[in-house]
Amino acid sequence: MTSKPTYEELKKRIQKLEQSEKKAKQSEERYRLAFQTSPDAINLNRVSDGMYLDCNEGFTKIMGYTREEVIGKTSLSLNIWENIEDRKKLINRLSKNGHVNNMEARFVDKKGKIKTGLMSAHIMQTKGEKIILSVTRDITKIKNSEEALRASHERFLMVLNSLDATIYVADMKTYEILFMNNYMINSFGRDMTGEICWKVFRGESGPCPHCKNDELIDEKGKPTDVCVWQDKNPITGKWYINYDRAIEWTDGRMVKLQIATDITERKQIEEDLRKSEELYREYFEENISGTYISTPEGQLLACNKEYVKIFGLDSIQHAKDIPVTEIIINPDKRVKFLNRIRKEKRVTGYEPILKKIDGTPIHLFENATGVFDEKGKLTHIRGSILDVTEQRRLEIQLQQSQKMEAIGTLAGGIAHDFNNILFPIMGHSEMLMMDLPEDSPSYMSLNEIYTGAIRARDLVKQILAFSRQENNELKLMRIQPVIVEALKLIRALIPKTIEIDQDINENCGVIKSDPTQIHQIIMNLTTNAYHAMEDTGGQLKVSLKQVKLGMHNLINPDMEPGIYACLAVVDSGVGMDADLTKKIFDPFFTTKEQGKGTGMGLSVVHGIVRSNGGAIQIYSRPGEGSQFYVYLPVIKSAFEKQIIQNENNVQPGTGKILLVDDEKAIISMEKRMLEHLGYQVTSHTSSLEALEIFRENPDKFDLIITDMAMPNMSGDQLSVEMTKIRPDIPVLLCTGYSETMSEEKAVSIGIKGFLLKPIRMKDLAQKVSEILKL
Repeated sequence: MTSKPTYEELKKRIQKLEQSEKKAKQSEERYRLAFQTSPDAINLNRVSDGMYLDCNEGFTKIMGYTREEVIGKTSLSLNIWENIEDRKKLINRLSKNGHVNNMEARFVDKKGKIKTGLMSAHIMQTKGEKIILSVTRDITKIKNSEEALRASHERFLMVLNSLDATIYVADMKTYEILFMNNYMINSFGRDMTGEICWKVFRGESGPCPHCKNDELIDEKGKPTDVCVWQDKNPITGKWYINYDRAIEWTDGRMVKLQIATDITERKQIEEDLRKSEELYREYFEENISGTYISTPEGQLLACNKEYVKIFGLDSIQHAKDIPVTEIIINPDKRVKFLNRIRKEKRVTGYEPILKKIDGTPIHLFENATGVFDEKGKLTHIRGSILDVTEQRRLEIQLQQSQKMEAIGTLAGGIAHDFNNILFPIMGHSEMLMMDLPEDSPSYMSLNEIYTGAIRARDLVKQILAFSRQENNELKLMRIQPVIVEALKLIRALIPKTIEIDQDINENCGVIKSDPTQIHQIIMNLTTNAYHAMEDTGGQLKVSLKQVKLGMHNLINPDMEPGIYACLAVVDSGVGMDADLTKKIFDPFFTTKEQGKGTGMGLSVVHGIVRSNGGAIQIYSRPGEGSQFYVYLPVIKSAFEKQIIQNENNVQPGTGKILLVDDEKAIISMEKRMLEHLGYQVTSHTSSLEALEIFRENPDKFDLIITDMAMPNMSGDQLSVEMTKIRPDIPVLLCTGYSETMSEEKAVSIGIKGFLLKPIRMKDLAQKVSEILKL
C-alpha cells in the first residue's frame, strides 16, 4: 500500500511540470521564430491528403500567396508545380526514404512566374498523424545566371567557329585541348579535342619551350594581359601571330585561349624584302668585304668603302678613276679570271695577288659573278673581295706552331725516358757520396756527376714546361746562382770570338719566380745576343743589380713602384732599327735564316717577364749593338734577409715497403736507397704480381711505392685496387711525366704522396717519412 504524497512533494511535482511547460513553450517560441523569419519557404502538409497546415513568411514571399490562401489548400489545387513529375518524384522518395535532400524542382508562383527551388523534405509524426515538413530555397537567380552563362558560352563558341583564324582552348595544367574551332580543325585535318596540345600541334615530347602559360597568370592565379608572339608551326609549316589569354572555363578551371592568325604570306614578303635589302647592303654598304661592279675591261662602275680601304685609296671616286688592271701584279691571272667568268658564269674562291695604291702586295679572296646580255656577252662583273693577307700570315704562323707542338710532344716523350736514365745516376751518386769523405777525390768526382745530373734534371723540367706537360711553380729564389749556371752553359755553346763579361751583384734581393723560367730568360737573351755577333765576334755583358723605380720611371702601367732586380744583357752586335725593335716580341717574328730560330724566343721572354709582374726595356741602333734590361720585383719581406736553401739531412726510418717499377735499373736503385734508409723492401717489376702479393697478405706492408707508367696496370689503377683490399694502405706515386696524372688528381683518388722523377734521396726519405707519420 503506497502512502499519499505530502504537500511538499506535490509542490515539487507541480514546480517541475511548470518548468517543463515553460521550456516547451520557449522551445516552441524559438521554433516559431525560426519558422517565421527564415528566408527559405517552409511549409507543413498532411501526408494523407497533401493539405497545407501551415507556411512561413518566406513561402508567401517566394510563391506570392498569403498564409490564409495557402492553408487548407493543396499544391495541386494551387497549381504550384510547373512539372507534375517533380511532385511524383518527391512523393516517391519520401515514401521510400522518409526524407528528401536538395531536390531541384520548378514552381509557378501566384503571378505565373516560373521559379526554381532547391527542396528538402522530411516526414514527421505529430499528434497522431503524419505531416511533411518542407524547406525550399529559391535558386531562380542562380539558375538564370547559369543559363545566361551557358548561352554566352554557346555564342562565344559560335563566334570562334566563324573566324578565319586557328583558335583553341587548353587546360593550363594538363594541356588537354578542350576546344578547337572549325578553321583549326580544317588546318590540322582533324578534331584533336581531348588530346595534349604540345603532342599534336608541334610534335614535342613535353611542354613547348616557348609556352607562354607562366606569363598568362600572376602569382595569385589571376589572368594577366594578352601575350602576343610569333612563331613557325613545325606541323603545318606556317607562320602565325599568336594572341594568348588566360580565362576561366565553365567548370571554374583556368584555361588558355589562343587565337593564331596565319601570317605566312606576310612573312615570305618580309623575308624576300630582307634578302633583297641584305643583298644590296652586302655589295655596297655594310659588307666586311670590298664589293664592286666593273666592266670586263676593268673600268670600275661602283664599289663600297671597304673596297677603297683595301687598296688604300682616298675615296670611291678615286677608285673609279683607276682601272682595275693597274692594281694587278700578274696580268696573266686576270686573263684566266675573265675566261672562267665567261665559261662558268661565277668564280668562287679565286685568290689573285694584287697591290695597294702604294705598291704593297696583298692577298685577296674573291667571289665574282658575270652579268650577261641577251646574246650571252659578258657586260659586267659583280664581285666581292676580302683581304686575306693577315690570314695568310697567320696560317704560316699556325703551321710553325703545329711544328712546335709536334716538337713539344716529342720532347715530352724524350723527357720521360731521360728522367728514367737520370734517376739511377742521381741515386747511385748520392749513395756513394754518403759513404765517402767530402775531401776525397772520388767524392769530388761523384759530386760533379751529381751536379751534372741535377742540371740535366732541370733541363728536363724546361723541356716539360715547354711542351706544357709540367706547371711552373713560383717560389722565393735568388737569381744569382741561376745566372751563373746559365752563363756556364752558354759559354760552352758560343765561339771564343765572343767575350763574356759578367757583373753579378750578390746583394741583389730575392724574387718570386720559377728557376726554370729565369734560366729560360737568360738563355734566350744570351742566345739572341750571340746570333747578333756570330759573324763579327764581340762582347757579351751580363749584369745584375738592384734598382728602385718610382712612380715616374716605371716601364709600363702594370708595374708597381718599388725595388726591382735589373738583369742586363748587352751585346756589341749588328743592332736594330726602330721598326725592327717594335716587332721583336711578336710571336714567330724572326730575322734569322731558316733553321736558326722559331721566332718564339723573345716572345716567350716577354710573356714570362710580364707574368712575373716585371717589364723589359730595349735600346738598340744599327751597328751599335742591343741592350736588354729585364726588371723583376724584389719581394719586400725577403729584402733584408736572403733566402738560404738549407739542405735537409736524409731522414732514416723503419717499416715494410712494397716497391713497384717496371724499370729494373730504377727499382734496383730505389730498393738500395730505401734499405740504406732503414726500410725493409719487397720489390716487383710487374704491377699484377705486386697486386697478388698484396692480396695474399695486405697487412704485411706499411707503404706502397709505385711508378705511374706500368704495363698491364698503371700505378693509379694499382693504387685503386689495393685500397679496395685495404682502404688505409698509404700509396706514394712516382712518375717521370704523365699527361693524365697530377698531384691534385692523385690526392683526389686517395693517393697519399706524389713525386716527380728523378727523385733525390733526401726528397724520397722526407716524403716516405711524412706519409708514414700520417
